[in-house]
Amino acid sequence: MKRKLQILFVFILVCLIIPAMAADVLSAKISVGPATIESPPEDASVYIQETKAAVAGENWTAALLLSSRGVAWYPDNADLLCLQGYTYRKLGQYEKSVDVVSKGIRLDPKPVRYANRGYGYLALRNYPAALADAETGILANATYPATYGVKALALQGMGRNTGALTAIDQALALDPKNAHYWHVKGVLLTASGDCTGAREALEMSIELDPGYNLPYPGFTSPRENLATLKTTCIPSQEPAPASMPLAKSSDGGVAVVSCLFALLAVGTGKQS
Repeated sequence: MKRKLQILFVFILVCLIIPAMAADVLSAKISVGPATIESPPEDASVYIQETKAAVAGENWTAALLLSSRGVAWYPDNADLLCLQGYTYRKLGQYEKSVDVVSKGIRLDPKPVRYANRGYGYLALRNYPAALADAETGILANATYPATYGVKALALQGMGRNTGALTAIDQALALDPKNAHYWHVKGVLLTASGDCTGAREALEMSIELDPGYNLPYPGFTSPRENLATLKTTCIPSQEPAPASMPLAKSSDGGVAVVSCLFALLAVGTGKQS
């Protein structure tokens, strides 16, 4: 009888422990989020929308977590890859940004993706690569303004300020209320010595969006540019008039006779 009671006790104990352990295991599987669920979500759109919401709120940690989980399930989704690459750029991880966006471009090339990668190249100061991305994006869609913004900064980095100003004016023609493009124009006009124009452009940028989302960490804000304008902008000087060459006689000597006659005329009160 005693042994039967012992067996019954063990049986009851096992019945109580096993369900509890199973519940703990299941809880552990689902508590860490979608990346550990045994089957993937039906659609990548959930990750895309949640990442975009995190980007809109400039919550870069959440944006990287969400996009990385999405890429884990959907490694061939160009939207998720480019969102992840964009987030890497905002976090200052430029090499990773370029690498990830490049994967997205190979899957589905679009102008927005060339602009995305182009800003990564700009952050790395690889201006020729940034310019190549900008030109490719413009060829694909000449009405997409962001690629002109990349082109302007790439040309500036290469010392081609006149072309840079043309490019940023093209961006502004397509999107005249974009704070970033006015900011870039202010920087370019500062470098050109147009201090009045630079001030107006920077003030326009601040008026449109005083705290706009800068393309990458370390990109000087328009407020900072405006505050240092007096020391960074050297007014351009008008070219001095060219001196008149001296007339030469037929034998190659300098003809000074006419000058002497003119002086004598002034001295004697005679004028022609």
